[in-house]
Amino acid sequence: MSATTPMTHTFSSLESSMEPDMTTSPSPAQPSTASRRSAAHRAPAAQAAASSGRAGQAFWRALRSEWVKLRTLRSTWVTAALAVLLTAGFGAALVIALHQMEDPKPWANVVGGTQLGQIVVAVLGALAITGEYTSGQIHSSLAAVPRRGRLLLAKATVLSLFSFVIGTLSVVLAWVASVPFAGEAAGSLTDATYLGFVWGTGLTYAGTAMLAMGLGFLMRSTAGAVTLVLSLLFVVDIPLALAAMKWEWATTVRALEPGVLARAVYDPFGAIQQWGQPGTVTFLEHWQAALGFALWALVPMVLAAVVFSRRDA
Repeated sequence: MSATTPMTHTFSSLESSMEPDMTTSPSPAQPSTASRRSAAHRAPAAQAAASSGRAGQAFWRALRSEWVKLRTLRSTWVTAALAVLLTAGFGAALVIALHQMEDPKPWANVVGGTQLGQIVVAVLGALAITGEYTSGQIHSSLAAVPRRGRLLLAKATVLSLFSFVIGTLSVVLAWVASVPFAGEAAGSLTDATYLGFVWGTGLTYAGTAMLAMGLGFLMRSTAGAVTLVLSLLFVVDIPLALAAMKWEWATTVRALEPGVLARAVYDPFGAIQQWGQPGTVTFLEHWQAALGFALWALVPMVLAAVVFSRRDA
């Protein structure tokens, strides 16, 4: 007994020295305070990232849904074809005719049919939403996309992109049709000024579609929205032009019409229209006119968003 006791005591001391100090080292099952704080900070970030990812996927699905609805409507392709035909046909005809009359810049008239195309695009923009209210499909749209702001943004995105393509394609086709008859006088797609007609017309059609869609959301009537858009673009200019012969204020009002301001958009480099002319309907600077047209497109959509979020479908 006396011989083994010291040996036992020695092994016990060695085992005690090899055991972890439970008072100073945290247990793997119980994380330290620093670890808990780090996890607490990471959790909201992970949740935000997941929420952002879900929102992005939901918006992408809303975009695809709106594109399917737009492209499966017969009226979409009828109005698109008519807009392209009017814009390209009149533009090419003007270029060819003025070339034969030895006009120094016949190519600048390639956008001569843009105003006619705006009429058709306005109909397309109004139908994109008023057709849903007429058929009752708006209820299905809201069931699929309950967040109205997301639904409105998806509709606006799809319609504006589609209208932009209509505008750019129209000018390109007008150039293709006029080159065989006018040659180099028809312009060149490599020229920055001429290329401005292409994307400028696309932006004009996108803005016109937004104006019509915004009014369509507010009025819920195809006839009412189209009539109001056409009145703003063209009809109201007739009495104002007559009034401008006598009163200066009428000239100022005419300068703020969307139809006049649109010239700064489809002619972005001022090849046709000179701006900043005091006492005329183009007294605004070029950038001011372009901004004014953008406001005509955005303000109705903002008002539509407010009303759409508060009014029953």
